Amino acid sequence: MKEFLKISRRVLTNIDLSFKRYLYDEIDFDSRLIILKGARGVGKTTLILQYLKEKCDLEKSVWISLDHILFSTERVFSIVDDLYEEGYRVFAFDEVHKYPDWSIEVKNIYDSYPDIQVLLTASNALNIVSGMADLSRRADIYHMRGLSFREYLSLDHGISLTTYSYDELHTNHVTIAEETSERHDILKLFTSYLKYGYYPFFAESKKRYPDRVREVINQVIEVDLPPIFSIDYKSIRQLKKLLALLARIVPYTPDITQLSKDVGIGRNRILMFLDFLNNAGLINLLKSAKKSDSIMAKPDKIYLENTNLIYALGLGVANTGTIRETFAMNALSATEATYTPIKGDFMINHSHIAEVGGKSKSFHQIAGLPNTFLIKDGIAVGGHDIMPLWVLGMMY
Repeated sequence: MKEFLKISRRVLTNIDLSFKRYLYDEIDFDSRLIILKGARGVGKTTLILQYLKEKCDLEKSVWISLDHILFSTERVFSIVDDLYEEGYRVFAFDEVHKYPDWSIEVKNIYDSYPDIQVLLTASNALNIVSGMADLSRRADIYHMRGLSFREYLSLDHGISLTTYSYDELHTNHVTIAEETSERHDILKLFTSYLKYGYYPFFAESKKRYPDRVREVINQVIEVDLPPIFSIDYKSIRQLKKLLALLARIVPYTPDITQLSKDVGIGRNRILMFLDFLNNAGLINLLKSAKKSDSIMAKPDKIYLENTNLIYALGLGVANTGTIRETFAMNALSATEATYTPIKGDFMINHSHIAEVGGKSKSFHQIAGLPNTFLIKDGIAVGGHDIMPLWVLGMMY
């Protein structure tokens, strides 16, 4: 127990409060059980530590990483019981998905100590609803994404910009873009963000950033996914092969039969692996609004989850259209219902159809359809039904 307290105090002493992620002000910290899900590297642990340091009594609060070697013999319930007797009332557990039978123990802790608060961080792939103990009724569950372009500007350049809803951007993007681009070289900043602005650890070293991103990919597949989906070493190798294949051809309208041949596994397993990678925050799947959410429903298009993955995997010289569409998919799907349209690139909220392209992009491909607009890269300010690509990064 003393070891956990020593680590917790050391980590909290060094936590920085100067920059906070978008979710910090959205989380209801009065809740007794909070679960923060998200892809590896997006800042879940930092957010929880910031809460402990800023809003909690540090003499009654503790942060514990559940991948600590001591948990090969110790049980979480016993640790909580011991610390509770010492006066601790706020417990933050990191990497909960690595702890066997975590949901049962958390439920027991929640029910047995009605005057404590429990905060958990977990892999994006963790399915809370299907856990062995039903925590979905007890927990407030939040999903954290990587840095938006707006957040990147704040963290790396000290530029504070307003968050806008999709509807506000769609209606007022010309005014918003004019006011912003007058003060900042927004296109240059946006180019930098596409390369290294999605994961907060770019602040530690931009030179090593691509290596760190590749490490994240390996950690997700090798460490995070196996305990959640009970996959073996062979499946890990197959997942890596599938991701490597996809990375060369995204955005990609999948040929499941060909992918099955290339990876050497059956159709259903390919679809299951695509779901794993999607839930883990490594790819995005685009489907028609008419298609089932079942993992056995083939996606219409596959993207890498963010543009930084493209550059980190050595694909930065790929078609610029890949970069544009990947960013648009990532930004739109963060806050809006995004589907495959009949024509164009994206249907948004069942009402708008968007086509993504460069400066010379025309309405030709979506001509004759209602509620259409263009999203153009390489322009700082748009016009009627023409939105600059970068403004999509202002939605959180």
